[in-house]
Amino acid sequence: MATYYNVQVQFNIEDDRGKPKKLTYTYLVDAMSVTEAEVRMTVFLNDRGEQDFEVKAVSKSKIISVVDESTAINI
Repeated sequence: MATYYNVQVQFNIEDDRGKPKKLTYTYLVDAMSVTEAEVRMTVFLNDRGEQDFEVKAVSKSKIISVVDESTAINI
């Protein structure tokens, strides 16, 4: 069974007027530990070209499974 972690990431951006602004997003990461979840998130964001971000928190999620088109049964 997979283990999921909620990873909160804060991005530093500029608004329309050029003022600095902080936005926080939560990502769901499949990992074996808190450390792995943080590393996976950092690598993912770096690969996407993100530079000005900080992982603020990682916590174990209560989600036990994610159902998508690859796991759903065709009815």
